[in-house]
Amino acid sequence: MHDILIIGAGPAGLAVAARLREPTPSAVFTDAEHNRYQWIQKHSGRMNLRPRGHGAQRSKCSVVNNAGSGNRNDDDTAGISHRLDIHVLDSSGPGWLHSWLANFAALGISHLRSPMFFHPCPRDRDGLLAFAQETGRCGECVEIANCVGKSMSKHRRRKKVAQGLEIGTTARRRDKGAVALEVDERDRKDYFTPSAGVFGDYCADVVGRYGLEDLVEETQVASIDFGSDYGEVNLHHEDEIAKRIFKVTTTDGIIRFAKVVVLAIGAGGKPNMPRELSAVEKEGACHSTQLPKQVFLAPSMMQKILKRAPTAVMIVGGGLTAGQIANQCIENGVGHVFMVMRSALKLKPFDIDLDWMGKFQNVQKAAFWSADSDEERLEMLLKARNGGSIPPRYFKKLQAHVASRSLSIHIHTTVLNQTWDHQRKSWNIETDPPIADLPREIDYIYYATGVRPDADCLPFLSPLRENFPIEVKGGLPCLTQDLAWAKEVPLFVAGRLAGLRIGPDCGNLEGARAGAERISWAVEDVLEGWRPDGGEEADDEYHRLCQRVGSVNMYESLDDVE
Repeated sequence: MHDILIIGAGPAGLAVAARLREPTPSAVFTDAEHNRYQWIQKHSGRMNLRPRGHGAQRSKCSVVNNAGSGNRNDDDTAGISHRLDIHVLDSSGPGWLHSWLANFAALGISHLRSPMFFHPCPRDRDGLLAFAQETGRCGECVEIANCVGKSMSKHRRRKKVAQGLEIGTTARRRDKGAVALEVDERDRKDYFTPSAGVFGDYCADVVGRYGLEDLVEETQVASIDFGSDYGEVNLHHEDEIAKRIFKVTTTDGIIRFAKVVVLAIGAGGKPNMPRELSAVEKEGACHSTQLPKQVFLAPSMMQKILKRAPTAVMIVGGGLTAGQIANQCIENGVGHVFMVMRSALKLKPFDIDLDWMGKFQNVQKAAFWSADSDEERLEMLLKARNGGSIPPRYFKKLQAHVASRSLSIHIHTTVLNQTWDHQRKSWNIETDPPIADLPREIDYIYYATGVRPDADCLPFLSPLRENFPIEVKGGLPCLTQDLAWAKEVPLFVAGRLAGLRIGPDCGNLEGARAGAERISWAVEDVLEGWRPDGGEEADDEYHRLCQRVGSVNMYESLDDVE
């Protein structure tokens, strides 16, 4: 039996595991709060830093402890979190970020979209920047242009005032007599994005720092049950301890038990396809989540390219992934790429609006968290994300392909009809409105239409949905404020499925780190309350239970025999 079982070894899973092993987290707090941590560490052995009782307010320093409550000295604080038995299950590979890194390689992604202060490490908000400086790789980081303002000269300030523009903005004009809110642009930091290599090496450094190297096991979860009568280990339903155990079964038939389960599987839904493809049609089309990791182009297309025959590809979607696929196709020799999207082309530095990412993001987040209902939060979330978008820096690369006539972008366009010719290995496609130069034969279709989160479609959650049903809004589960499935069920959810509690940034690295912070607080409470009170008799009962599920060695008492 494990203390914590994490399902998913992506950035969200890594953020949770690292946070559970970090005794003094500070990445999500301000400099003033960092000073508070120094005081906490200095006095941690002299006073109770965390008030107990109903409604007690927590201090900002959390130490995950499964050995009971009480005061802790500095030595205990430094190592107590490493006593947790953490295990990670992931179906994509045996190591951390396996699927993440494979997608980066398949799409030829050189740089992340996120800024430098978005990363899974809980220790330091600027840890990734410090790592780049320490390793001499700052040159690999690229500035995100037109994202924040730089220092404003006095001449420019006077000119903006004379034009009637608000200081700190470039578009809105003040009403006559209104007082403008001045924003000192020098307080805003310029945004840089790390290269894929720097980010990957930093994550590897985080894994080594917290001793997470051998935790990931490559397997797929088939079922998650909680509080049932597990006859195969002789646990009885009337046993209060047995009612708080998770039973996780994998597709290889192995059963694992855990006190806490963390679900960190991203969106968790099915690919958002315009229509289902038949088995024959899958030869000439795929979703972006199903891209082959070794060979990007289909074998039939590669043969045509080698013969210097005309080739054409259609990409359905208008986000960054669609642009990356288009760039990869052209660089691999495809003659012409057609990008079609049903809406307008949106250019944004990040996947959500800038006011949710910048220095004053708390204004938007406070409005989100104080919303009256989950329906209102869902509406705010969808508005902030607003579909797929492309960063301006990457769009310049696409513009170069458009200028070379190897790429054409068609907005407000939909696919009316598509027919796969198995003999010719090509598609016949009709669009609305019609594309004038669209060839009669399209060799391949890529659907870069994203994944819609849907907690109801996850088969391994069926036992929980049946025994502990909760509401689902827009595919997102209505979790507790601690990101738990329910108050009595310590299944915690990280990543995009936690959108109704985290906010629109739930799917990026910042949301992963924020979710890990909430989960770690709740996990501490669960594990502190797991061992029952009652002296030696309760301890013996707990020990016998652990023996039954294989958590301890039943012969360990022989060590005391001389």
